[in-house]
Amino acid sequence: MKRIRPSPSFEILLPEDIVHQTDQCVSSFWLHGEPILLQISSYLRLDESQIPASQRLRERLAKSQGQWKVWDHSPLAIDGTEQAIAETVDSEGTLWIHAYIVWPHLTVYATVSGPADQLRNRQHWAITALGTMKLNIQ
Repeated sequence: MKRIRPSPSFEILLPEDIVHQTDQCVSSFWLHGEPILLQISSYLRLDESQIPASQRLRERLAKSQGQWKVWDHSPLAIDGTEQAIAETVDSEGTLWIHAYIVWPHLTVYATVSGPADQLRNRQHWAITALGTMKLNIQ
């Protein structure tokens, strides 16, 4: 496993053979030959109060079509964060997991997409990686 800093504000632990691409402010991660994609962006707020993760998720779901299932319990054990996670399956059968992880000054928005049968296992590398996020700012 190796630590990657998608932004100066936080780092995440990912498999050694991960492929990483950054496009403007979104970092994408995948393994060759696997259909799972993890995408992460972050928003730093030093002078304003933070918008709660649950509110961010509600706003996202209100703008999106489809049937959503909000996760009652987050599998991510990240100290000092509020988290809100939901999933939906698109018309092609791809499962999309949307997660907001919020510290007092930083919000991380992550999506994980891929075949439902692989992602329903919450021990998958992409979901496990989200639980390793570590804040680099105070």
